[in-house]
Amino acid sequence: MTSAALKFVSVTKLPSDDDLGELLDKLRGLPHAAAPIRSLADNKQTAQVNAGSLTSFTQNLSGQNKSDVQNSTLFAQLASDRAYDRYNSPMDWYKNYINVLGQIGWNQPGFAFDTYTSGGSTVQLSEEVLGILAAIATGDEIAMVEATMNGLKGLSDESKQMTIWDAKSNDGNNGNFQIFPVDALPNGDVVMVLDGMQFNASTTHSRFLWWTWESSSIRIQRAANKFVLNDSVYSQVRQAVIDKLGDRAAQLVADIPI
Repeated sequence: MTSAALKFVSVTKLPSDDDLGELLDKLRGLPHAAAPIRSLADNKQTAQVNAGSLTSFTQNLSGQNKSDVQNSTLFAQLASDRAYDRYNSPMDWYKNYINVLGQIGWNQPGFAFDTYTSGGSTVQLSEEVLGILAAIATGDEIAMVEATMNGLKGLSDESKQMTIWDAKSNDGNNGNFQIFPVDALPNGDVVMVLDGMQFNASTTHSRFLWWTWESSSIRIQRAANKFVLNDSVYSQVRQAVIDKLGDRAAQLVADIPI
């Protein structure tokens, strides 16, 4: 498995600087664009925007644990961005995303999408995320996710965090994003409760997570499950993933205050 995983990382293509040119140009002009990532601190509750994902880390994780989650999930996102249009072919994108995670050490549970309905005349995605996670996450994990979304909400549209999130989670009418808490199991294994979301809307709104949509104006698909990282596999590809990402983590990841 290890040699296969290393080969997989080596042959996987990621977006080029030209592919990301518009976003990278925006980020270069922002204050604190080169700020170090502090959300990888040992044994502290922290959070980050990671391209089109919002990640919440419990205090049970080491910095190495957090770094592994950050880099492996960013690698999976970027590989999928290169292979498919995340907004126009979201189900192909997610199939590839889950496959990439599996190839580099994450287990592959069922991750089937279904259409989500709020049951009311309006829907706010930030609230629906918490409801979806409530079925499989702990109360503490849900509270952390809520704090993460609120932390992002409190930042300006011109912040690095919101600039990354807005560019990589939606294109206006269509969205594709992931929100997940990460914890350590009693045996030390790293587990993430992954909520994958996709939407198509008839109208466009900034700060879409907190917008109150008419239920008839938006179609939401979701999938959620727990993924556990096999460290014996990932430890063998850890450096290869870091090398493949190059500057992407510094460019596309930013701390969220919680």
